[in-house]
Amino acid sequence: MKKSVPTPSSAVSASSRFRVFAQSMGLILAEIGFWLAILLTWYGVQRVAPNVQLEQVDWWGALLLLPASLVFFLLGLRQKQLWAKTLADEELWPRLFPSWRPQLHGWRFFLWRLAFASILIGILDIKVGARLKEVKSEGVDVMIALDVSTSMRAEDTGTSRLDLAKQSVQRIVNELEGDRVGLVIFAGDAFVQCPITTDYGAVKLFLDGVTTDLVPIQGTAVGRAIEVCANGFDQESLASKMIVVLTDGENHEDDAIEMAESIASQGIEVHTIGMGTTSGAPIPLFDRLGRPRGFKKDADGDPVVTALDEATLIQVAEAGNGTYVQAGIGVVNIAPVLSSMAALEQAEVSTVAYTEFDHQFRWFFLVAMVLIVLESILHWPFVSSKHRIA
Repeated sequence: MKKSVPTPSSAVSASSRFRVFAQSMGLILAEIGFWLAILLTWYGVQRVAPNVQLEQVDWWGALLLLPASLVFFLLGLRQKQLWAKTLADEELWPRLFPSWRPQLHGWRFFLWRLAFASILIGILDIKVGARLKEVKSEGVDVMIALDVSTSMRAEDTGTSRLDLAKQSVQRIVNELEGDRVGLVIFAGDAFVQCPITTDYGAVKLFLDGVTTDLVPIQGTAVGRAIEVCANGFDQESLASKMIVVLTDGENHEDDAIEMAESIASQGIEVHTIGMGTTSGAPIPLFDRLGRPRGFKKDADGDPVVTALDEATLIQVAEAGNGTYVQAGIGVVNIAPVLSSMAALEQAEVSTVAYTEFDHQFRWFFLVAMVLIVLESILHWPFVSSKHRIA
């Protein structure tokens, strides 16, 4: 009886090959796509559905485990390839390991990675507001006026004055609890960007969209900004009121000191935060794509230097029975503002907010279980052929 002998393979079959580069590129592109989808989805949800929130927002950092796991997997895949080549020549792999499918490593990791992501998102606990209810809390009313004139583009604070001012406003909002806050933007004129509210997420959302192009009339109408802030308060509220103005104060076009005195006579404190340095800096210009194109120049072709008008802002704060703080390099000391706020008399305020939420974490855990089961199926042996002696 004649025995059949397997013929040596001249090339490694595609199913038995360690395609490290191809798998790496595919998984890296999938990782980039995942993060883009997460960011765009969350940005869109925050824009159109403010009733969608995170219960465990402090766990955002846990998502960084996902790209870390990809790095470790790719390093491990490369090491497995080196070990396999040490064990036997690549041409012998189909004969020595007929049921071995290295290409499944990538698919198994991809499913495991999605399951891990679902678990982490489930831990963040996305919740959807199901019912609006009147909520009573104690606090003060705060209106924040933010200068958006072109001089706020200057970068003598380590970053642009406007960016640092926006970060400072966000820090103030993060410290609030039960207080109501509103946002006013101004240049040559002033407008309410966000009405006074206890919805801090909405305030931050409006703050994100603030740029130096929002107010077409240029200048620095600090007095007008204080007036708009005062009109933005709920006149029927018994809560103490204060105004915080973030500006470089340059080229002020009205009598801000007189306005601060008038507002202070109504029991409203006016605090000022000086954005910039007294030595000043040039004003950068950008094209429509956001690319720098030099600096703003005067009629003689020299760069226009914008400097902080500290003296005026100090006088405004004194007239408004408030405090003055100058921004440092990359940071603003908001402690004086918070201390003044804590010293004010609080009053009970009623607001309408989402108080009953439907938690959605269980759906993400369910998806994770399904993906883990699918990943486990890929562990089952796949035998494409049997080597028999006939």
